[in-house]
Amino acid sequence: MEVHSHAHTARKKWTHYFWEFLMLFLAVVCGFFAEYQLEHKIERDRARQFLQSMVVDVRTNIKNLDSLLTQDKIIIANHDELVNWLLQDSAAIDRAAFAKKMGAVWVRNFLVRKETYEQMKSSGSLRYIGNIEFLKKMMDYERITNFAQYRNQEFEKKYYTELFIPALYKAYDLTCQLSLDTSNHSDPVKMKKVASHHDVLSGNDAVVFRNNMGAALTLRLERLKRSLDAFRDARIACVEMEELILKQLRK
Repeated sequence: MEVHSHAHTARKKWTHYFWEFLMLFLAVVCGFFAEYQLEHKIERDRARQFLQSMVVDVRTNIKNLDSLLTQDKIIIANHDELVNWLLQDSAAIDRAAFAKKMGAVWVRNFLVRKETYEQMKSSGSLRYIGNIEFLKKMMDYERITNFAQYRNQEFEKKYYTELFIPALYKAYDLTCQLSLDTSNHSDPVKMKKVASHHDVLSGNDAVVFRNNMGAALTLRLERLKRSLDAFRDARIACVEMEELILKQLRK
């Protein structure tokens, strides 16, 4: 009878299994942590790129607001002078000279450039760009610039389009109306007609012209001045936002 001997593996202690489990657990945790850190870094780098792009948007808004402030001040000065002209108690008024003095009238549009900020909101990148105070400043910037655009588009432009321009065409005769469009300046026939035009109103016609044109100009001045106030506030917000972004990028 043959006798077979069997080798028995020594049973491992519980501490061995514990250390194996601990090392496996730590490896998994480290893997998750490394992946989280990598994702966090990618998001922070992306947020930084957004901020760099937003600086361009803010500077564009500042440039546009500077132009609007300058040009609107010129328009206000012109309209103020015309209102003072209408306030003179003269028996007659030279409508042709008045039309030439006013010249072409325009409404200047302010459309906020905010594509980058909208992308940051939609992508959730705002949470990576700084503390809560910085985020509050960004929201203030958005609110103030949006209000300036609203003042311009819904407050000033609406009146300009629906009331001011129709009032001018109604108050002017055909030759005076040529002064309202700068494209006519390149037409020598029309400009000759304007240059030689004699159109003096007197009596009731002068009174009606003063009242209608005065009302149109006075209300437009009010709209322009309110837009100007909003533009000033928006420019201050833009400058502050630019400084905060640059400070954030230096970190």
